[in-house]
Order: sequence, then C-alpha cells, then structure tokens
Amino acid sequence: MAQRIVLVTATWLMVAAVTFAAEPVLQLATFRADVTPPIGDGPCVGFMPKVDSVEHPLELRGIVLRANGQTFVIAAIDYQGLCNSSDDEFRRRMSDAAGTTPGRVALQSLHQHTAPVLDADAMRLLHGDDSEPLRQHLAFTTQMAERAAKAIREALPQLKPVTRIVGSRAKAERLASNRRVPQPDGSLLVRGSGTRDPKLQEAPEGLIDPWLRTVTFFEAERPIAQLHYYAMHPQSFYGDARISWDVPGLARQRLEQETGVFQVYFTGCGGNIGMGKYNDATRAAREQLTDRMFDAMRRSARVAAGGEVTETEKRDATVEVRSLKPSEIAWDQADLRFTVREDGPFSAAAIREKLQAGRPFTERMTAAMWSAWAARLNAGHRVSVSRLKLGSLQLVHLPGEPFVEFQLFAQQVAADSFVCVAGYGECGVWYYGPDSIFRDRGGYEQTWSLTGPCQASVEAVLNQLLSPRKMQ
Repeated sequence: MAQRIVLVTATWLMVAAVTFAAEPVLQLATFRADVTPPIGDGPCVGFMPKVDSVEHPLELRGIVLRANGQTFVIAAIDYQGLCNSSDDEFRRRMSDAAGTTPGRVALQSLHQHTAPVLDADAMRLLHGDDSEPLRQHLAFTTQMAERAAKAIREALPQLKPVTRIVGSRAKAERLASNRRVPQPDGSLLVRGSGTRDPKLQEAPEGLIDPWLRTVTFFEAERPIAQLHYYAMHPQSFYGDARISWDVPGLARQRLEQETGVFQVYFTGCGGNIGMGKYNDATRAAREQLTDRMFDAMRRSARVAAGGEVTETEKRDATVEVRSLKPSEIAWDQADLRFTVREDGPFSAAAIREKLQAGRPFTERMTAAMWSAWAARLNAGHRVSVSRLKLGSLQLVHLPGEPFVEFQLFAQQVAADSFVCVAGYGECGVWYYGPDSIFRDRGGYEQTWSLTGPCQASVEAVLNQLLSPRKMQ
C-alpha cells in the first residue's frame, strides 16, 4: 500500500511538473471597441463642430498582457485627447474589467483632429455642475469607457501564449517634418500639419525620428498582434464636422486586411512634428501620405517575420519568451511633476477674465481647459509615466504632447534596448518640450503648453525608468 502511495505521489508530481513547466510565461489577448460619436452629437469640448458625418468609425484598440500573476493593458484610442478626470474614467473602468489597477493601464490617444476631445472638468467650468452639456458629456464618456471595458472582459478568455517577441523598424520616407522652422535671424516659422506655402514646403525636414518601430508578438510562428510607433501629428486635413481616423488609421486598416494580424498604432512624441512639408491638406495628399505610412508599417512587419534586413529596415530585438526570467517582464511607474503655468495669459486673473460670460466661446473653452488642468495640479495630482519591459524591449507611455526630443532622449538612455515611446496619454497638459521653447521667438507649441519648464523632470523620469541598471 505504501509503495502504491509513493507511486501515485510520484506520478502526480511528474504531471504537476509538466503542467507547471508548460504554463505560459506571457499571455496576450486583443480587444477593440467602437467609440464613434453619433451623428449630431457634440461630445468634444469644443475643438470641432457637432458631428455631421462619419468617414471612418473610431476605435479603441489594445492588448491585455498577463505575466507573473499580473495583468497589464496597453491601448490606443482614435481620439484627439482624453483629459483630466475623463482619462481617469476610462482607465478605471478598463482596469476593473481586466482585474488590474489603473496604474497598469496605458491608454494613449492618436490625436487625430477629426475626433473628440473629452474633458469633463473643463465642461463643468464652461457650463456648470447641473448643465445639460455636462450631463451629456459625462454620459458619453461613461458609455465609451464601458464599451472598452466590455471588450476587455470578452477578450480575457481568449488569452494566447506568447512564445516570441520581435522589435523591428523601417524608415518612413517623405512623411514627417518638424513644425518649428528656424530662420536666419534666429526666429521660428510655424509649419502646420498642412501647408501650401512654398517656403515652408522647401524648408528642411528638421529634427525628426525617421523610424517607424514595430513590436510583433508571436504564438509559435504565427504573429498574433503588432504595435506600431511613429512620432508625428496624424492629421492631414480637418476643421469640418467629419469623423475620421485619418492617415494612421487608414494605414493600420490596410495592413490588417492584408495580413489578418491585429494592428495597433501609437503616436509617438509628435508634439513638434507634423506632415506639413509633404502635405498640402488635400485628399490626394492624404492618399499619398497613407501609402507612405503603410509602406513603412508593411516593411517593418516583413522584417519582423524574418524578411531581409537592409539599410532602411532593421530587426533590432528578438525575445524568446521562455528564456525570460520573471524580473525581465516588469511594469514600472514614476510620477512626472509638472508645474502650474502662471505667466502672461496663463495667470489666474487672465483665465478668470476669459471665463466670463459673453466672451467668445473659443476664449472661454481655452480658459476652462487651462483652469481645469491647473486645479488638478493644485489638488496634488501627479501624472504617471509607465514603462513595460519585455526582455530587451521597453515600451514607454508618456502623457500629453511631448516633443520628439524626449523620444530621442529615451532611446539614448537605453541604447542597448529596443525602445518604443507612445505619447498622448492623459492630455490635460498638452504640449511640453525642452525648456528653450519658452525663450523662442516664434513657434506655436509653447502657447498651448500648460506647464512651466519641465525638461529636467521629464528626463529624470526617463532615466529612472530606462537606465541600464533597470535591466539587471
């Protein structure tokens, strides 16, 4: 009898060992939700008119990752921005659905200008606590956030094992250009997202990150999801009441239809980067720009699948998931300390004046958004920056509209890693760049930077999260 017990016990231990050894180190599920505003609705704070047509249905797309008993969510939404408590609402509902915490949900906007901005705090200042516009804004936010949560709940039973992750990149040709164009006298001209000014079109591209980066997750030899990162304002033409996912969404959709692989696109540090050099704001230009972005996505994806590496396509990292130690899959966070901006038009007195009834709506809207952000900071809010490490791959999630300089800095800090940076997380701060922007003559971005100088703070956080010692 004792021998039988020993035999049964030994057999159970062998089965258990095989079972535990076979348990996936990393699992992934994909999800998507329709977040299109209805015709006639005006959920946007005021940047665009009420919707009169939907050219493309807007989506919130993302992945759920499970490793070491922890769950992470990384997602991108076809919105111009989610600000303040509106961002909180989305991440709270999404984290509840995933069984994790809001701090482990990275939700980044693509920043198309043919899409809503949600900012309930500004709406409260504009219309009042008991107003119908605020009620509708809150209801729409809750409805869209719950759609995202539902998509996550439905995705969880579909978790698949990830066996390999590949980081690849391809140069995007004739696509991005810096929006701040230096002049001989040291001043700056503004090159918007679209321009027909020959002087601005002929000016050099300026400082950009020319590489579109791709992270491909494989189950055995089959790619199951691809994340793409590129630093550039993603709008071609806008200002009407048309809903569209614009250039990155068109390229994303085309690649997904061609390959059958789930695609997510993230706008990188595109605060001072647009398409103005190559975009005359026509539909024909949008088609050309879409072709160029699709080409870069396609080439990067091809390299990830084992295609030839060239001077304009690179395969930088291959991570065999089973060989990873538990410490090599990690989600880290750090608080980024922004300051309330109080100079000139950002002073409390100037904002109070612009909020007065009877002032032009655009002035009141601007003042409400500035005031809402200042109140959030004054209440002690700290914006979180997160970083997911997957072996030699590192995915960074920043708030607002960071300048491309911060993306390039992050890559330098972790030069031995494959670093992808997504901007446009919580967008209440809007633009932020090197401290020199506050001394520039000309340039647009600093007029919508709702923080004072912050370069040292941003670089300190990136150093903290990406320093080589974090890779030990």
